[in-house]
Amino acid sequence: MSYAKLRQRLAFEAARLMFDNQISFQKATQQAVQRVAGGFCSRKAVPTQREIRSEIAKLDWVRNNCDDRLLLPQAEDIDRFLAYAGLLQPLEHLTRYARAGRREDLLSHSLRVFDLAREVLPYDEEFLAAALLHEVGRAVDPHHPIQAGLEELEPFVTERTAWLIEHLDAAHAYRDDTLGSRSRRRLEESEWFEDLQQLAECDRHGCSLGVPTCDVEFALNYLRELSDACGE
Repeated sequence: MSYAKLRQRLAFEAARLMFDNQISFQKATQQAVQRVAGGFCSRKAVPTQREIRSEIAKLDWVRNNCDDRLLLPQAEDIDRFLAYAGLLQPLEHLTRYARAGRREDLLSHSLRVFDLAREVLPYDEEFLAAALLHEVGRAVDPHHPIQAGLEELEPFVTERTAWLIEHLDAAHAYRDDTLGSRSRRRLEESEWFEDLQQLAECDRHGCSLGVPTCDVEFALNYLRELSDACGE
């Protein structure tokens, strides 16, 4: 695990400890290092108070906007769904151009794409996760959103979900006939090519202006239920 990823995991764990137990930054950081890194890590990986505060703000948003089931202890996928919620939250403040030059926030767009994806493959958790999370990198690094998003998502998504997100722009270029011949062949040779085309179609029609969408709580609980069903 890179220093950056370890630092983020430590900041997240320290924030959870402070949020639940009302302890100091120092104590929370020490306990986070013990839990995540076995008690030993480089100083480069130790998060700052500012980084921990940022994670606390995400947790606060999650608790105010999402179902309590996302926060139940002893669940294997708590970190995954909390991470999803924390990465989605900043998209509410980012916009893109939609129909007729009007703007929509990226969170609404992501939820609309998720809704469309449920109509296509309603029981495919990996596909639906890609639909919901494909824009999260734009809040991390707007200049390199795909790479940034995948780095944040790496511990929490499957190889297939990551591949779909990584190649979504290529799928749009494929449809527009602006993709090079080698890249076209590589896409076509993938076992997930048809899924990628379906995701690109959902993304293309994912304008949320004037269209009701589900909310983050519904989307995360829907994915959780699929995950629970697959685990039974």
